[in-house]
Amino acid sequence: MKKTILLFLVCNCLFCHAQEKQVDSLMLLINQTNSSLQKAELSAQLGRVYVMQNNLDSAKVYYSQARNIYRKTDSLFAYTQNTMRLGNINLAQNNHIEALKIYQECLSVSNENNFKSLIPHLYNNIGLVYKQIEDFDDAKNNFQEAYKLFLENNDEPNSVYPLYNIALIESIVGNDEDAINRYLNLTTYHLKTENWVSLASVYNSISEIYLKNEDYNRAKEYLEMALNAIEDKRDSFNTGPSSFYEASIYTNAAELYFKEGEIDLAKKYASKGIKLSKENSYKLNIFKSAKILAEIYDNENEVDSSLLYYKIYIDFNNQYQDEYDVKQLTKLKMQNEFDEILRQNEIDRIYQEAEYKNRELRYIGVAGFSVLLAVILILLYINQKNKNAKLKLKEENLLLEKKKLNQDLEYKKKELASNMMFLMEKNEFITSISKKLIELKPDAKKDNKDLIQQIINEIRQNSSTKMWEEFEIRFKEVHKDFYNELHKTHPDLTLNEVKICAFLRLNMSSKEISAITHQSVKSINMARFRLRKKLHIDRDENLIAYLKSLE
Repeated sequence: MKKTILLFLVCNCLFCHAQEKQVDSLMLLINQTNSSLQKAELSAQLGRVYVMQNNLDSAKVYYSQARNIYRKTDSLFAYTQNTMRLGNINLAQNNHIEALKIYQECLSVSNENNFKSLIPHLYNNIGLVYKQIEDFDDAKNNFQEAYKLFLENNDEPNSVYPLYNIALIESIVGNDEDAINRYLNLTTYHLKTENWVSLASVYNSISEIYLKNEDYNRAKEYLEMALNAIEDKRDSFNTGPSSFYEASIYTNAAELYFKEGEIDLAKKYASKGIKLSKENSYKLNIFKSAKILAEIYDNENEVDSSLLYYKIYIDFNNQYQDEYDVKQLTKLKMQNEFDEILRQNEIDRIYQEAEYKNRELRYIGVAGFSVLLAVILILLYINQKNKNAKLKLKEENLLLEKKKLNQDLEYKKKELASNMMFLMEKNEFITSISKKLIELKPDAKKDNKDLIQQIINEIRQNSSTKMWEEFEIRFKEVHKDFYNELHKTHPDLTLNEVKICAFLRLNMSSKEISAITHQSVKSINMARFRLRKKLHIDRDENLIAYLKSLE
């Protein structure tokens, strides 16, 4: 017993050191101890450390290890608690179906064994799953049940979380006044407990509502209180990382100050928001901040910076939309799975009732059960048939959309080919003009000779630059991944070498490339030879086939 207490105290002391040291120390203790329960406690503690480091995959490994040991030692409460933590990780990783299954299992075990301290947390977490997939009615019902149970357990600190979640849902569905009142009720508790991170999050949520309604003065008032709470205080109450709340507040500040015309402050908080969000992959905050910075730099005529942030905005906006589509598909899948569970539960209930009645009146019970079961199966069949029809319709729509995308791509390919022919004809025309000017040059006066040469140079330079820009725009529409793969595989290529690679990707001959670039065929062949060496392509290997393989 003394050894257990001593080991527990050592673990708590280690938690006060730097997190990397803490991880190494806990791993060492896990390897050294022979006690199964001590190994489980240390594994769970290490899982919490990894959660605070945002290393969820490693946290999942050690929570699973702790759970398995607790199951073998019949420590049912600890087993259920660590299983719930695995559900929390799945929820954070957007594995909604797996998270909900875990929470339902834990809730069943907790109800059977009267684990009162876990049950309200499970209802709150189930509510979070439904909120994530935008099933707000079920989410709100679960949050209300969690709040009621927290109060029954006299657990005031945790009771504020379902209240915050309910306020958030009211804000999402447009009940702004109710949401603000709920948020304001929470501020009293957070001030009393000095829970600054949660207080900052509440103030920021109120500010976002006022910003949405274009009440900029009130929005700024609550934003400044949020910034003060998150930047000037250190939260000893919060046990996890506060980066998500900070990033959300900075993004909100950037948007508000930008709309108010306070550009320096907008730029400051957008930069802080995007830095923090990129470190933690908060996609929504990344593309919001990037859009603001792109518009600011565009207004300041800083083209390079504006283009950089527009690209970030487009990339992360697409990722966010992809995740939104996944949420919608997940919602459909969850509905199908839980319909199946409900149907199975209903069938099980009918079997139990039939078995009970069978003891009293066997033949009547069997006949009644058969009729009822037949009706249920018919209804299930009809219901499933309708769902299959809907899924089939959705698949057909997806196929049509895919067909349209393929048609668009074919059109762009044809457009690229037409553009190439136009550029070659245009270049031949420009070359013809240049030749005529060269022929005139010997007979011209000295001053005119210089002018003619200047005109020739400007024609070639401008035509080459503009033609390349026109070509590159259409090329990227058809082969959008080619440049990325080329730069990733061969980052040391020059601009001229990249151009040659693009032309070769279209299977253009040296003569055709020469007609567009104003270089001689001999120069093009020499460039291809140098390019082959730079790309490490053997003489018997096809250069064009290699470039095509990069997509």
